[in-house]
Amino acid sequence: MRRATKPDAQPFDEVQIVTIPRYKTSELSGDEWRISAEIRLIRNGRTIHEERFSDVATAIQFLPSVWRQAIDRGLGYFAGEGDICDQEGCSEKATVTYLLKGEYCNFCAAKEHYYDGQAIRKFCARHSIRGDCGIDDADKNYELIEGDTSPPHGEDESPSAFGGIVDARL
Repeated sequence: MRRATKPDAQPFDEVQIVTIPRYKTSELSGDEWRISAEIRLIRNGRTIHEERFSDVATAIQFLPSVWRQAIDRGLGYFAGEGDICDQEGCSEKATVTYLLKGEYCNFCAAKEHYYDGQAIRKFCARHSIRGDCGIDDADKNYELIEGDTSPPHGEDESPSAFGGIVDARL
């Protein structure tokens, strides 16, 4: 079995730009606090790549370049990894394994004719119910191999809104 490309796959699911303080000491010029900024590209809760810059403004300017260079160096990955949930942004252990009944193009929804019947996806119980909206990532396209499914948590649910996002403050 092989891991299928994750639903809504991205090479990294989180980007952080953080200020890194350090206390510089020098007998010649004196001691003082200095800062730098670090870009962190993260996937499933694990930092995959980090790069330092003089400050946050500079890090922001270089972010597209850092992203592209990390992908060009092969650090971006679009399929599931190890025993981690295949839901983007989740770093929980996968406890539910599904066999895909078919693989579909993410752009045009055409069924891939070469599918060998050997692709799986893994999810934690929280993300195990996939819904009925998509074609590739829908409950009807999965056959449960192992684990116990669980409905989404109430706080994860969000009603759709025609033409945009509902303002939760209203």
